[in-house]
Amino acid sequence: MESKSSSSLPLFTLFNLFLISFCRWVSSTRIFLSRFVPLLQHHQRVFDKKNNKDQQKSLIKHIEQEEQHDDLSREDAEMVMSSLSLFPDQESDDQLQERYTAKEVSSLFEEKEASLEEVKQAFDVFDENRDGFIDAIELQRVLTILGFKEGAYLDTCLLEASQLYTEFSRRSYRRRNPISEASQVKMSVSRVKDLRLPLMNLVRLKGTPILEQLHLEERLLRTSSDNWCIVNDGTNVPTIVMGMSGKPCQLIEVKPVMEDRIPVIKRFTGGGTVIVDKSTLFVSLICNKDDVPNVQPYPRSVMAWSGSLYDEVFKSVNGFQLRENDYVFGDRKFGGNAQSIIKNRWIHHTSFLWDYDVRNMAYLKLPSRVPQYRLERDHTDFVCRMKDYIERSDFVEKTVKAVGNQFTLKQVNLEDIDSYAKGGYLKTTRLLTMEELEEAMAGTIQNA
Repeated sequence: MESKSSSSLPLFTLFNLFLISFCRWVSSTRIFLSRFVPLLQHHQRVFDKKNNKDQQKSLIKHIEQEEQHDDLSREDAEMVMSSLSLFPDQESDDQLQERYTAKEVSSLFEEKEASLEEVKQAFDVFDENRDGFIDAIELQRVLTILGFKEGAYLDTCLLEASQLYTEFSRRSYRRRNPISEASQVKMSVSRVKDLRLPLMNLVRLKGTPILEQLHLEERLLRTSSDNWCIVNDGTNVPTIVMGMSGKPCQLIEVKPVMEDRIPVIKRFTGGGTVIVDKSTLFVSLICNKDDVPNVQPYPRSVMAWSGSLYDEVFKSVNGFQLRENDYVFGDRKFGGNAQSIIKNRWIHHTSFLWDYDVRNMAYLKLPSRVPQYRLERDHTDFVCRMKDYIERSDFVEKTVKAVGNQFTLKQVNLEDIDSYAKGGYLKTTRLLTMEELEEAMAGTIQNA
């Protein structure tokens, strides 16, 4: 355990030293690498002094071969340069020395800090695909070339890539904007974090009809292989939405619903019956089970995960909790959930009552199965308004931020959805017809 701890610190220290010395290349790549190779030898000597001979591990293969010497040869430098696809310029006046001493290495740290251009040149040696990032694979390639045994482990490379990227971002941003260094470092750390998180596409809607939203969600669940977060700020008209097994005669007051021409939808997920309108906020999360490894594809596990996510959203609000599949403040519900779980994917979507019209609640019957904590309360005593606890815009932004802590978010416009969702599927979300409602009303009268 002690050996593992002591070896990780020198490795990170090596990267800091490596970045500094690597950036000393001003005139040419050759001169830069001629300094870099002795730097690694210097670090090895420091490492040797701090660790017992039996515990130390050789960091670079070619240094192992030169341990009995106090300097490095020109051939050593050329070997490293060749491995990294950096070749000497025969026409340049700057030529590699025959040998480099430890004193010459030490002098590297007496010079001024590297310029932004030098840092970029060093960064490009790692960034093989030129995408602006050093990922674990690219770092592993360089470590392996240089003889690092730690390069055989991707987890180690991922950690070091994050630290190296953060250091590079800090140095480059400081040169471009020294006043806001702290904020720029925060941004660079965030970008590094994104490298480790699964991707999630974010779709932000406003006033989209709930039927259209549900069709979109069902399509993405069944035909896309991506993770999705869909946020809809209100729907256009009051609409009743039932679970896929819901029966109108048992869940809604059919006669007034028909008289007032309230649309009734059966969605593709389970769950209870709600009436939604412009004051309802919707958040839907569609995830691949492998991208949320701590969540089992079962309702209770998904619910628990969602509860922890919204814990972060409502951490400044007293009384928030997940209670019997509902989100509540105290003992009053403000968020209802529904799910659908298929082979390798699941959807968890929620309707949040930012506000509600008491008259609309009269369209809903008291269901036969209710949460135990409801205690036979009617709708108005059972639910509460989220607006009494949090601002509407704050809730939306905090929700997006909470999701962004677990996924790398990519904004996707509604008109671009076709490029993500391809292929056919059986559409099960639908609007009930007047004939179906009339039949339900007849059944209600007959049962009475």
